[in-house]
Amino acid sequence: GISAINTVKSIMRINLDTYVSSPAVGNDSAVGGYSGNAIKPIALRYITELGKNPNISGLHISGMGGIETWQDATEFMLLGAGSVQVTTAVMQYGYRIIKDLKAGLNYYLRVIGDNSVKDIVGLALEHVSNTTDSLERDTVVYPKFLRNKCIGCGRCRISCADGGHQAITMKERKPILDPKRCIGCHLCLLVCPAGAIESSGKRVKK
Repeated sequence: GISAINTVKSIMRINLDTYVSSPAVGNDSAVGGYSGNAIKPIALRYITELGKNPNISGLHISGMGGIETWQDATEFMLLGAGSVQVTTAVMQYGYRIIKDLKAGLNYYLRVIGDNSVKDIVGLALEHVSNTTDSLERDTVVYPKFLRNKCIGCGRCRISCADGGHQAITMKERKPILDPKRCIGCHLCLLVCPAGAIESSGKRVKK
């Protein structure tokens, strides 16, 4: 078979006193591998490229890279993996998580009315474009603030002010959206630590 990704070559950190990268063996170190949930987005992109490649159509793809939950495993399958492999999560939590993965995946299949993982392999591929050029840009989907969950930290305002379009202000420690400035990037949703922001789901013409 062909190995597209298993670990990402990396240097984890540098000791500021000894100037040696970690993990060190004596006074030296080397470039090592980085694995675990942090590499999942990279792994999903590789699986997508393989799943959409017509030159290997029909070949079995086994996905790996950051799988910890049944939801993670299902995402890999939806993007073209016929099976998945788990290593780092087993090191962290033990082999017991395999039972959780199987139980969760079986439950998901029952809910959507499918009998086998073969039925879901690659279903998400048609929704993934190779570039952003083909994405619809004529409407905006505004964020929705769940005020009962908001803790008033203001991270949404800071992120929008310094990394977005200055569309959020705070009043009595609650966010207020200026729809004329908002472009629907949902950066505020990503940085909210309390899960108090979600997509409104409503498309509004620019």
